[in-house]
Amino acid sequence: MSEVNSRESLTSQQRNLLLAQPIARLSLERRVIFKDDPTIADRLDVQYLALSAIDFVMERSAIESGASPTEIVAHVAAEATRVKPSLTDEQSCKVGQVILDCLANARDGHKAFRVEYYDAGRDGYTFHDFRLLALSVAADGSARFKLARGAQILTLAMLDVPPEFAQEAEAIMIHKAVERGRFKDARTLAQRARMRSIHYQQFIEDRLFQVRRAADRVVWSEEVLPELDEARTHLSDRRKHEVAIIESIREHVAHARSDTRGHLVDLKDTIDECRQRHAALFERVMTASEEFRQIQVNAFRARRTQNVPDLEERILVPLLALPMRAVSGMSDEVGIVFAAPTPPRLFDLALLFESVTQPRFRRDPAGGHDEQELVALERVPPEFDADEIGEAQEWLVREISTRTRLDMASAISAAEQQGLADSTLRCVLFLMLRSWCPQDDPLGVIASIDRTIAHERVAGDNLVLAKDAERWPT
Repeated sequence: MSEVNSRESLTSQQRNLLLAQPIARLSLERRVIFKDDPTIADRLDVQYLALSAIDFVMERSAIESGASPTEIVAHVAAEATRVKPSLTDEQSCKVGQVILDCLANARDGHKAFRVEYYDAGRDGYTFHDFRLLALSVAADGSARFKLARGAQILTLAMLDVPPEFAQEAEAIMIHKAVERGRFKDARTLAQRARMRSIHYQQFIEDRLFQVRRAADRVVWSEEVLPELDEARTHLSDRRKHEVAIIESIREHVAHARSDTRGHLVDLKDTIDECRQRHAALFERVMTASEEFRQIQVNAFRARRTQNVPDLEERILVPLLALPMRAVSGMSDEVGIVFAAPTPPRLFDLALLFESVTQPRFRRDPAGGHDEQELVALERVPPEFDADEIGEAQEWLVREISTRTRLDMASAISAAEQQGLADSTLRCVLFLMLRSWCPQDDPLGVIASIDRTIAHERVAGDNLVLAKDAERWPT
């Protein structure tokens, strides 16, 4: 992602972070606010009470036209009594009024909150005006509080959902935004999807790291393998969605105006970065089982004991070359090096057997060499049979005849949509690679390279096939 887009994303995050500042300030100043009755502030979670008030107003807005001040104070007072049962009715009502005044900014005449912050897009400081609760008048003339946009963003942004579910939702939103021509919103969502992909990568890496640290206490088939299967399915789905998004972007680029073309280019670069990360993560997940097997093998392998270092070559000569001031500063370390070596303790039976039975590191001139037996190599059967090759070649000819060009990504997408068998699809990709050499080309096409491809089936240069006018009938 470009540095400019990164600054825009950070500025947006900072504006959202400022929305929680009134609630955080309430928590910090609660002892000053309740200085007339200090016992109220002890072990009273005002942040929870503020979020509970926002949640209550949101529920009332769905049923009626908001919540009245009396209803909000009563709700917060009941929650305060539940949080701290020692509060009296008068104290709990006082807490409810303080929470409402804080969220509605009553101290500043119910005006919008104004916070100064650094805007990286403008390279200077600016103000962010927002409200958490907005005062309105209901149909019956009574005063009602509704949830303002600031509180909506604050509550929705803090929802804790699994990273894979969030990625699925954002992929759908990006696709819809591109289809509706809202390219700027799609770019913003793509930047957030990029961060989701980094978080998901860290989530998988942390899980595998935990497994490596406790490989002897992990039941791989029951604890880890189902998680990896879910990760493979999730990554495969994400990459299909990303391919569909990129195809949609390419369709809109040709007809985009100059003011929206930049958003589309940034959007495509961001999605490409997510695809590459997901491709690398897919390969990481695919090789995790083999890595765990190797860890298990190494756990039962006897370790060699370390040889004592050569004192003259590795310690004494470099030590004599140092000035006296440097040597005097590390006298303790020098004394430890020249102290009598202590044999390492053997806490493992396998290490004991290895130490006892390990031969001397000398070459016996009288010893013979073991003759190695010759083993006949088994002939490897062909990858594809003749019928499968013919089916793949016919499919390729049909697809190329209906297009001006066919690249690997489009071929994979079309084959998956048509329900082509996996083995036949692999044969299709091998035939496309074979067409790169004109002498071995079975299709009669002109092959070229257009950027790169990162897919679970193929990765590297993206091969593109086009009709050869001399070999294709008109």
